[in-house]
Parts: sequence; C-alpha cells; structure tokens
Amino acid sequence: MEVAATILTIIAATILTIILLLLLIFLGLTLVWKPSPCLKTLGGKHVLITGGSSGIGLAIAKEALSQGAFLTLIARNSAKLEKAIDKLVDNKTISADRIFTKIADVGDYETLADAIEQSFQWRAIDVVVCNAGWGRVGYIDEIPIKDLHATINTNLSGMVNTLHVALRLMKHRTNQGHARPPMSVVLVSSLAGLSAQYGSSVYTATKYGVKGLAEALRLELMRYNIGVTVVFPGYVETPMLDECGIETHGEILKMLKVIGLYNRSEAETPEKVAKYILEATKNGTFLVTSQITGLMLSTLSRGSIPADSVGRAFIELVLYLPLRIFSCISAIYVARRVRK
Repeated sequence: MEVAATILTIIAATILTIILLLLLIFLGLTLVWKPSPCLKTLGGKHVLITGGSSGIGLAIAKEALSQGAFLTLIARNSAKLEKAIDKLVDNKTISADRIFTKIADVGDYETLADAIEQSFQWRAIDVVVCNAGWGRVGYIDEIPIKDLHATINTNLSGMVNTLHVALRLMKHRTNQGHARPPMSVVLVSSLAGLSAQYGSSVYTATKYGVKGLAEALRLELMRYNIGVTVVFPGYVETPMLDECGIETHGEILKMLKVIGLYNRSEAETPEKVAKYILEATKNGTFLVTSQITGLMLSTLSRGSIPADSVGRAFIELVLYLPLRIFSCISAIYVARRVRK
C-alpha cells in the first residue's frame, strides 16, 4: 500500500509540475508574443469588396465607411448595387464620392479584371475582401450541374480571379518610394470549410478550398507586407440563406437541425460578422471564427497554422484532447442518424 501511495504521489507531483511549467511558459510568451496590427486603422484606406450589394458584403461596407474608409463595391446585379448605395448614403453623413462601384461577375475574369484595375486607378487598394458567395442545398446528383458549376465559379474560381488581379497591383505598391504599406486580403469561407455541411457537398468543397488557398497565401504574401485573414462564419441571416433552399428541402433541413445544429432563429447578423471581420483584418488575425462551435472546429482543424496569440494557442492546447474524444463520439452518433 505504501508503495502504491508513493507512486500516486510521484505521478500527481509530476502532473502538477508539468501544469506549472506550462503556465510559466504561457505567462512568459504572453509578454513577448504580441503580433503587431496589420492595419492600425481603416481611416483613409481603400477597401474593395466583392459581393458587396447585400448580406455580409454590404454590412462590411457600412462598417468600413463608418471607420473612415473609401470603398469599391463589385457586384453582378446592377439593381441590387444601386439599392446598396442608397442605403450606404441614406443618412447623408456619408458622401457618395467615397464609394466606387462596378458591375462584374467574379466568374467573368475579363470583366472583373477591368473593374479591379479601374478601382486601383481611382485609389490604391489597401484591403481586398473576397466575399462573393453562392450555393444550393441538395444532394450532388439532384442539383442541376449548372448550379454546381456556378457554386464553384463563384466561391472558389471567383476568389482566385479576384486575387489574381488585385495582388498583382498590390505587390507593386510602395509608400512614397520606401517600404510597402501594410495591406490585407480577406477570404470569406464558412464553418462548412472546417466541417462538412450535410446536403451541401460541392459548397463544402469550395469552402475547404478557400481555407487551403488562405494558408498558402499567408506564407507567399509575408514579404510583401500583405496580411491574410480567412473567416469562417456560421449561419448568417442574409438573402443567401433563403436563396440556397435550406428551408424548403425538408429531409436535409431535418438532418441539419439534428447533426448540423441549424437553428434559423440563432443565425448571426451580418453586422456582427462585419465587425469581427474588420477587427481581425486590422489586427492581422489569420483564422477567424465566432461562437463556441467555431472555436471547437478551428481547434480540431487548424493543422500546421499557428494560433494568432499565446492565449488562443493555450486554449486550443487545453481543448484539443477533450474535443478529439467528443468528435469521435459525435461521428458515431451522426453515422447512426444518417443511416436511418
């Protein structure tokens, strides 16, 4: 009994020592690991937004304007874009001279390239927000192939098209002949880019693609002083939530409520999403989520990309093992529900 008690005491002391060492390391790193902001302010900066006529894009436009930015809004629907401009200047405190607009589909490279080049000529671009997105809920063999292609062209190819033009222009910027000014690109993904969304296989694939694109760009753009932020919002109360057909597809809706935690009444507001996107952009944060679900999924799927702060790294380290166990149990539960 005495030997067993001694062994238990040694084990407990070892665990306690490890915990204390981790805490000391955490406190020490906290003092030195303070990433400098990518953009201290948006005042006077030029922010280009694709898909800027409604939803998250329009909310980002409003918030950026309120912080003193100049805007370029690119959208494919002229009527929606005109209404968006009316909303942005409705209170008379915002001058229309601060907003540049172009009609272009992100899937049409030539038209999009012309729009971005004209925007850059109007004012050098500081921030590019790749926000245009689209998708349909349904099984892959049931959705019309043209809609699946449209999803890929908008969510992934459209983002590549935007960056291909914008980054070429941004890389050659200089600050009055000296060092390049801090700039940023923002890629709007989805929680479907961290965990597959039932009934949206192609949409999920495009959002996973956005994450991979962001990870590669993060390294490639460091020497150009261009930060990268990739955002994974959950369900957001936007027109797209109605257009995707999630509420009308009974079988998939039922499954999403059970295994996807879908609840329309708890959808985030575009305004909330816009605020944390722009704050993350200014702070140079790479991976951005909201809500507890986002924290859990990003912890499980971060891969080799380091956390943006010591605090976040410590939280993820503590959560990883419990979340991995939970994910295994959850996978068994989901598989049983799907097979019914």
